[in-house]
Amino acid sequence: MKINSSTHYGLNLYEHLKQRSDQPAALVEGYIQGLSHDTDTLEISPAARQLAESDIVDHPLKYFGTAQINDSLNRVLQNQPSEVKEAVYGIIQSNFINDITGEETRTALLELGLTQAEYIAKSYMNEDEAAEFMDTMTLIGAISKTRSVDPETNEVHYITPPQRPVGAPDDYIDLTDMMRKFEPETLSKLQEAIANGKEDWNDILQSFAKKVAGREDWVKEYREGSAKLLEEMKQGIGESRFGNASTAGLTEFAKGIKDIIANEGLRNKEFLEDSLGAFLRRLGAK
Repeated sequence: MKINSSTHYGLNLYEHLKQRSDQPAALVEGYIQGLSHDTDTLEISPAARQLAESDIVDHPLKYFGTAQINDSLNRVLQNQPSEVKEAVYGIIQSNFINDITGEETRTALLELGLTQAEYIAKSYMNEDEAAEFMDTMTLIGAISKTRSVDPETNEVHYITPPQRPVGAPDDYIDLTDMMRKFEPETLSKLQEAIANGKEDWNDILQSFAKKVAGREDWVKEYREGSAKLLEEMKQGIGESRFGNASTAGLTEFAKGIKDIIANEGLRNKEFLEDSLGAFLRRLGAK
């Protein structure tokens, strides 16, 4: 196909820009005929001034956690509308994995977050999806309770249960966790070899794997410890003080939560009000 053009000159953007850049910039004062030079003003009505944060919906970051948590959330949320996904990750960000330091406030936010998750489970999911979703959200809530801060570096740490790659069998063993538990000095050598780009890191890993294969006592202790840790983490989640809020609809749910917040006499209740407000906005409440 041949394309003809009626343009008789080439368009060389580089040359045009160069010619313009060769000319020194100058600021010229004066008036342009036909253009008003009066001072412009902008008036905002009282109604518009009240829109503020109630009309702003921020977008929470996606939480990964562990391979199993990420896979579970992806699965139960894959057919959900975007507002539900935003609400779920908003719960995790504002109610679970956050920077709040006060224990009373953190506990109240955790309970509110689990109650908000329960509303989503009952309103948007079938029975199987709801059960898996609440199990996963409860686990994330349990992880949030393990928060600790290194006094020297101020780094925040969370304890997560042992994980396995998606699709790996239930009896999968994480060799790094095994090293950390039974041979921390070997783990230090492995990390040093990887950090320094040494090629013998794989030899260290393979050698330890062979040792594990012959230590059934290690394997038994590791699995029993992992199961116990997971159970203890979930048992650390108590009943929610917001559990009696109605889930018949978003309006009823919001009213129930607000009444509980008002009557609980909690300190820093603005955190709870902010969490509820964000949750309602993400689900489209006006």
